Amino acid sequence: MSAYPLDRRSLLRAAGLLAGGAGAAALLAACGADEPASAGTRRAKVQPRSPGTAGAIRDSVVEQFDLDGKYGLTLDRKAGGGPGAGQEQLLTGVLDIFAFGPLGVTEVNTSGHDVVIVGPSLWNHGSWIVPADSPYRTVADLKGRKVGVQPPSSDTYRAAALASAVNGIDFAREYRLFTGQPIANLALYERGDLDAIIAIEPNATRLVAKGNRQLASVSELWQQGTGDRSPLFLNGTAVRRDWLTANRETAKAYVDLTVEAWRLIKKDPTLTARYHADYGIQPDEKKAVELLPDRLAPVYGDVWDDTVFANIEKQIDVALEVGILTRRADRPVYEKL
Repeated sequence: MSAYPLDRRSLLRAAGLLAGGAGAAALLAACGADEPASAGTRRAKVQPRSPGTAGAIRDSVVEQFDLDGKYGLTLDRKAGGGPGAGQEQLLTGVLDIFAFGPLGVTEVNTSGHDVVIVGPSLWNHGSWIVPADSPYRTVADLKGRKVGVQPPSSDTYRAAALASAVNGIDFAREYRLFTGQPIANLALYERGDLDAIIAIEPNATRLVAKGNRQLASVSELWQQGTGDRSPLFLNGTAVRRDWLTANRETAKAYVDLTVEAWRLIKKDPTLTARYHADYGIQPDEKKAVELLPDRLAPVYGDVWDDTVFANIEKQIDVALEVGILTRRADRPVYEKL
């Protein structure tokens, strides 16, 4: 399979969809759909703090810098369950805001829902990792070997499949995949039952801190296969369109809050080490804590522009070509507020 460079067609499509999103925003404003700017109206049901995940640090940064107050937001963090149930809870209205990837949004929207990504959240943070004494040096060397990865419905699995596809590898067929939740895969890997694992943060950092070798990140493989200079977009702030129509100011405030939190981390990466407990990393895991600033700070997405939209469009194009998606959603899966 040939590589998939970011071509003019994809960029033009992304620009066109962005223009369409901007037009829709203007129409909503003209119709008076925006909510009042009063801070008291900016309320949203969001997921509780989720220790042990890459995004868990956000609440600590928000609290340290009083970003809730700055953006006039009242966030109900007790509304739903953890990450495993969050996307379903967004669809059913238990949550107003949750992180969703572009392929996931495409899939649910083609099955009757209407979700849109309105801002950034995380760049892809999956990493191909092998034991220190492994004979395998590249991802291609692992063909036919046992690899642990999250379930096929996850953004992590889909991204790994895309990054493999643009490098001429059929992910599902050329590896012996063991799919399961991160903790279950980690247990299999550390027991020696897997040749490699596609680990997400903070598990990837903990494994590297223990001496395991990282062959490549999923984002690096995507860049290698496409020529894209941007990191691989993993997921963003997603909402239902009906909720967005009535709560546009709240959605924008939440996106602005998230972007500022991530920029604060990029400005001072030591925040990741200060709040290591959010990642589930204990004080005695000194090497892992030491690695956090370099490994985690780049994960946080603080850009929401044409480069990201082109990245999203390219993901959808490749997913359609290799059969991960069966069709494109009728409306753009992203919008700039």
